Amino acid sequence: MKRLLLALPLAALLSASFAATAADEPKPGWHGSFGAGLSMSSGNSDAKSYNVGFDLKYDPKTKNLVKLGGLYLRSDANGQVTADKLTAALRDEYSFSDRFYAYGEIGFLHDKVARLDYLWSPGAGIGYRIVKTDTVKLEASAGFGGAIEKYEGRESTSGGAYRAGMSFEWKVSPAVGLTQKATGLWKSDDTGDAYYHLDLGLTTSLSKILELKLAYLLDHKTRPALPTLEKTDTAFIAAVVAKF
Repeated sequence: MKRLLLALPLAALLSASFAATAADEPKPGWHGSFGAGLSMSSGNSDAKSYNVGFDLKYDPKTKNLVKLGGLYLRSDANGQVTADKLTAALRDEYSFSDRFYAYGEIGFLHDKVARLDYLWSPGAGIGYRIVKTDTVKLEASAGFGGAIEKYEGRESTSGGAYRAGMSFEWKVSPAVGLTQKATGLWKSDDTGDAYYHLDLGLTTSLSKILELKLAYLLDHKTRPALPTLEKTDTAFIAAVVAKF
């Protein structure tokens, strides 16, 4: 059953890539996307999962760019919760040139299975667009801020935190795109206590406003709340995305 659930989105992805056309260039102002996905299986095991996400940008085509995004992921297997995670981030970038920019941002993470009530991570830093063409974009950023963290049944803690990130976009064709985002957060008083996140995505146009998105997500916490908890969580999601 699992193989069937993976094969259907992949088949739709390949067939749609030949029929879709290129999207229009976004106009100044707000634009972005909302997406949702659902999968269920039964037989030897009963499992279901769903995800809801959004990715918004305010781009007045000047020096300022505002990004707002979020994702909620939930999965259950045989009556037990195997994933219940919410992530969100708000980021404001100010460009000094076509390549160099400064940013301020705040991130939020809640992970019930990892017993994390919340992690707030405000910060600021600088970034550089290493490659910027119509088909390929590659940029890196680094900065410093804070980490306000609370685990289930414990008092909250706070302190400074270093941060770094990298993003890559490749428009393979007018209908197909590849993305990669990687981030790291290290507590300044103990850099061995860190969070890492990796997001690999493949999208294809189904129509002028609809896309099919496949994504692989990886989260790694070097010091989980309990020794019995896994340090690394992974997820594969498929979603239909509406653009505007």
